[in-house]
Amino acid sequence: MSTVLALLLASLAAAAPPAPPQGPVAVMPFRNLNSEPELDWLGRGMAETLVSDLRASGRLRVVEREQLAPLLAELTSREQGELSESTAARVGRMVGARTLVLGSFQRSGRQVRINARFISVETGEVLGTAKATGALDRIFTLQDEVVARLLGLPLPAAAKRPSGPAAVRAYERYGRALASTSDDERARLLREALAESPGFTYAQEELTRLERRLAEYARHAQPLLDSRDAEQRAVLEDLSRPAAERSAAALALLDAYNSQGRWRSLARHAERIFQLDLPRHEGRLPAEEAGWAWVRSLGTLGSHARQIEAGEAFLRRFPESPLAQPVDTLVRGTAAMVATEERARRDMWDSLKKLEEEVERKRVRLEGRGEPTTRLRWELARRHCAEPAMGQFHDVSVVTCRAFLDAWSPGTTPAERTVVRDAWTAEILALVRLRRHAEARERLAAFRAADPEGERESLARATILRIPAGAEE
Repeated sequence: MSTVLALLLASLAAAAPPAPPQGPVAVMPFRNLNSEPELDWLGRGMAETLVSDLRASGRLRVVEREQLAPLLAELTSREQGELSESTAARVGRMVGARTLVLGSFQRSGRQVRINARFISVETGEVLGTAKATGALDRIFTLQDEVVARLLGLPLPAAAKRPSGPAAVRAYERYGRALASTSDDERARLLREALAESPGFTYAQEELTRLERRLAEYARHAQPLLDSRDAEQRAVLEDLSRPAAERSAAALALLDAYNSQGRWRSLARHAERIFQLDLPRHEGRLPAEEAGWAWVRSLGTLGSHARQIEAGEAFLRRFPESPLAQPVDTLVRGTAAMVATEERARRDMWDSLKKLEEEVERKRVRLEGRGEPTTRLRWELARRHCAEPAMGQFHDVSVVTCRAFLDAWSPGTTPAERTVVRDAWTAEILALVRLRRHAEARERLAAFRAADPEGERESLARATILRIPAGAEE
């Protein structure tokens, strides 16, 4: 009897399911079974999004990429890029993980197959496996299936997840961003991913983390930069200093503001340096370079009238400069653009005035018959927003579109709600063009609060996501 009981217990033990995974969990890079390096972005993206999904499940604590990345880089370089299971277990122990996630993917045309498994770091036992196969443009849904199967949960109900070619392009940019060693390139790729797929929360999370880190770096670096700029400005304005030192300081200021994209600071200081008669320094004449920077920065800022004045001043002072031709071309082009814009602005106001007169006549007739005039007033307010926006008169559309929103948001019919969303977008884009970035972000937050779906799908959101966090107002 004891022998039978022992055999029965052994049989039951063998049939028992493996122990559930325990945290912390370390997700290793997914292996590319295609052996095509150009697809490596897919493996990086899968690993990182799986980390996010496991974290979001609330069931397991995960090891963050910042802990894993240095060790993986060192150990995989020793193994010529291949990560063996024993090395993965070693990495897991070094970061305090109790469970590993090892996975692979294989792409065939527009189809992709994902395999993943939980492995105990201590025993090497497989604690759970998952497989999912489907169209690449359903990659987010496939990942949901993998996470559910790994955790032993029911498959998730159909959710509104990004899909289609735009989702794949966004995923690729996200995966390439994770591999980039350049913060600027990473931010650019993440913004492009969000522009392709505004609902791509993984890219948004990564961009938020990156911008927080860059903002922290900037917070520590800014006092040093400000101090350095102040020193250069002090040297520039100190008439007792040698002229050569003042020239070097002037050129250093111009270079710094230009490289940092600080166009307002560049315009202001370039105008000042242009007025000074400083000698050449290492073949560069400060006033000449300042004049060129002054003209360009004013154009970037959209200060076209001032750009023409600055260009004419440059041409009077440096008619024989190699830069005279490009400055003259800029001045002529800007002057023609300003003249065209002034005519278009007059035409717009004339058109709106005629519309107002027509609306007033209709209003009088309707009120005389006791009929409502709401639709007339709505249409007039809409046109006051739409026409300046179409004409790129940003200063006007900020005012008129906000007035329309204050009076008519959120709209009562689907068609009206579409018009209201267009008004939000027009106002926010106008603020961006005017470089009023903080205000544009505030209005985007108001748009999100009023209409989350409209904000998520709007061009305004994608545009603001492309603005670097430290971009000068």
